[in-house]
Amino acid sequence: MAFTTIAKSSDHFDCPTWAGSGSTTTITGMGFKPDSLLIKNYSGTGHPVWNNSTQGIAKNWLPSGQNAYDTNDYIQTYTSDGFTLKGGENSTNVGGSNFVAACWKANGGTTSSNSDGSITSTVQANTTAGFSVVTYTGTGSNATIGHGLGVAPKIIFTKPNVADYGATGNGSTVYVSDPWTDYMEVANAGGNLNDNAVFWNDTAPTTSVFSVGTFDHTNKASTEIVAYCFAEVQGFSKFGYYSGTGNAQGTKVYCGFRPKWVLIHSTTTGDDWFAMVSGLTGYGVGGQRTRMVRYNTNTGQTSATMQFESNGFRMASTSTGNNQENTKYYYMAFAEMPMVGTNGTIALAI
Repeated sequence: MAFTTIAKSSDHFDCPTWAGSGSTTTITGMGFKPDSLLIKNYSGTGHPVWNNSTQGIAKNWLPSGQNAYDTNDYIQTYTSDGFTLKGGENSTNVGGSNFVAACWKANGGTTSSNSDGSITSTVQANTTAGFSVVTYTGTGSNATIGHGLGVAPKIIFTKPNVADYGATGNGSTVYVSDPWTDYMEVANAGGNLNDNAVFWNDTAPTTSVFSVGTFDHTNKASTEIVAYCFAEVQGFSKFGYYSGTGNAQGTKVYCGFRPKWVLIHSTTTGDDWFAMVSGLTGYGVGGQRTRMVRYNTNTGQTSATMQFESNGFRMASTSTGNNQENTKYYYMAFAEMPMVGTNGTIALAI
């Protein structure tokens, strides 16, 4: 039985939750200094906020909208084991609402210049956990960008600092590795898996670079663009597809670990991007009955059922958004606990 190289998942990824206070609040107790935060109000209304320590607190991507970077200082500081939030914000810290953040460790805020590609990039990478924050300036011509992971990423989220510029998109694009010619969008109502060479230049990423075409989502000329790059790490992260069954038994998705956070999106139905998070306050021990944390809307959440199991998950719902019969869904999952530890010993049940 294969085992993980990461002894403790929470040294690289965590999902803190908090009750909004309406005043400045510091979230503490994480096992690392976070470098990327994806925050969502899961009991009320509020846009998702995605921020990173490379670009800083005044450059936020709101995945539910089609605007340029939001310059509000939702996150006031990154700390050694958490982050400090501004008070009174519906999206991050308003009183009377509950919040969750998906948090990734990169390199503690320290970046380096990367000239592996035809465009020089700024990279903050955690090669152990397969995550990097990459920023670059688009050229509008076919190009390559260094990602700093040392292995080929399987999923990349990009967002340029521009507002929506047409009916075909929202300025944000998701690369998925199978098939690597395709793309999805986040806030676009369609959001399905589509094929178009101008996004990724129909070229798979390598161990050092990813390719971009001529489209503004990934390569708008003279524009700052952020890319969140993820590579799979055995026992810690798993990305891929599952097929819906249309019944409450669901499809068992093997991950090799007990998931903490699972992001899911239909490739054909145009439903929300959403995450299931194990153990959200008030929504079931272990996430067996929990909130569907929706990332491309500012409206309230909806309930759904996912079985979090020791080696994967099962979507026990009949919604078109997560388990419609003969529908393909993309997922990315991060571990709460590995099935087998770094020493080859079966992990303890929790």
